[in-house]
Amino acid sequence: MKPVIGAHHEFHDEEFVAGWADRFVPTPERLELFNVILSELRSSIPKDGRVIELGIGPGYLAEHLLNAMPGINYYGIDFSSPMIEIARQRLGQHSARLDFVQADLVKEAWWAGVTAPINAIISTWALHDLGSQENVERVYKICALALKDDGIFLNGDFIKPDKAIYEYESGRFEIAKHLEILNRAGFKNAECLVVLEEEIESPTAAQNYACFKGII
Repeated sequence: MKPVIGAHHEFHDEEFVAGWADRFVPTPERLELFNVILSELRSSIPKDGRVIELGIGPGYLAEHLLNAMPGINYYGIDFSSPMIEIARQRLGQHSARLDFVQADLVKEAWWAGVTAPINAIISTWALHDLGSQENVERVYKICALALKDDGIFLNGDFIKPDKAIYEYESGRFEIAKHLEILNRAGFKNAECLVVLEEEIESPTAAQNYACFKGII
């Protein structure tokens, strides 16, 4: 039987979360994804714009963006209280521009407490953990409704490569399917900006990710 490329997480367990955060310190390739997102935000939103990050995790992307964009207001959404606590500690110097919301992205109204207008919704390596294409599509639709006109959505997440020779967990699926459901959700001109750490023959669960963009 072919192996399934994926990972099992215990994000409500403090010890697991601490170890995961240590292992996921940004590499040069991951920083390339961060900089793609940074470049898109700089060219698309006001200097004092509001940004929501879905699955803020330990706060690595948030730290990168808050340091580079000193005027933005930032909301970090995560269902894991240990993750939020790690992010809160890492981002303490930015507390005046930062709020956290603990919520399930599929089942709870995570956008309700965010002051409008929302200029950007972003995410990295998170939405695949929702477990299915149907749940990812639900979140895409919510994002399309939450964003203001000209708002931007950026999702850097794990994918199933088009030429994959292994099975992948159901939250990791093809680029074409992401673009299809982004368009169906109401985003204009959905596109894939970059594919990083592509590996077909011997992939790990931390390889094969892409950045998707949609505009309202």
